[in-house]
Amino acid sequence: MTHIGSQPQAPALTSSALGPSATPFKLRCFIISLNPSTKSSRNLYHQLEQQGVGAEFFTAVDGRSQPPALLPGERLQPHLSLLRLGRTLSNTELACYLSHLRAVQKAYDSGASHVCLLEDDVVIEPNFASTLDALVVDELENVRLMALKLRRRKTVKTLPNGVVLTRPERGTLGTQAYLLNRAGMIKFLRHASTIYEAIDHVFDHFYLFDLASYGVEPHVAYELGQGSSVSKRPEPAGQQPSWLHRLAYQPTKLWFSLRRHWYLTRHHSLFYPAHYPSSKPGKSPRLRGKGKAANVL
Repeated sequence: MTHIGSQPQAPALTSSALGPSATPFKLRCFIISLNPSTKSSRNLYHQLEQQGVGAEFFTAVDGRSQPPALLPGERLQPHLSLLRLGRTLSNTELACYLSHLRAVQKAYDSGASHVCLLEDDVVIEPNFASTLDALVVDELENVRLMALKLRRRKTVKTLPNGVVLTRPERGTLGTQAYLLNRAGMIKFLRHASTIYEAIDHVFDHFYLFDLASYGVEPHVAYELGQGSSVSKRPEPAGQQPSWLHRLAYQPTKLWFSLRRHWYLTRHHSLFYPAHYPSSKPGKSPRLRGKGKAANVL
């Protein structure tokens, strides 16, 4: 495995096919699952196949019975977890994190120009492949193909299939379905190799590593609501915060908040004007938020 810290230059793009039309990109699509034989995993695989998206199963890291072992280049920072979360990551949270990190690393090492990651409890919409087709052409660093939280967002453009590309001002929660291009993989791998929070929070905190993060409306994937085999239960993993961690919690939280506001100020035109969606943008049962769309949730 070649870790990203020693790979600042991306290799030239190669050719592959996406959906019904050929594109000058090499997309890899991974379904992250502990058990590819489950009904939901197989259904998702066949849905992608029917839309012309060649998917592969990526075996998730198992953290159900013991802490997962780290590989070279992966660094766990429990003290930063205690500062940011007031607890350390649970075994299942760490396993989920490592599953995503290693899937992106595998795509990067293979020379892929893009990687699409899906957890195994997701259902895709009929326009999933056509949306991917439009997004890879636009060379976007990160696009969440569904979300669990409504945020104010700027409308960027309408894709050829009618799906709207948006730029949320804050993290939209969830890593059930998302896309990274080569530049996004590089930024993600460099930042996420230091582990101290849940994987979806890494993407929510895009401002920490300058990841250009987008969303789509309506969402082109949604949760079944029955839970993924890639479990991420947040039960504490033993170590509790000391008095010093508790004392530093609020100043640390303020520091990260100031970083986010400073980032938004510096890139104001990219995020504003921003508004809440006026209608529910997806079918996930856990989708929540406020603003006008809250009335239909």
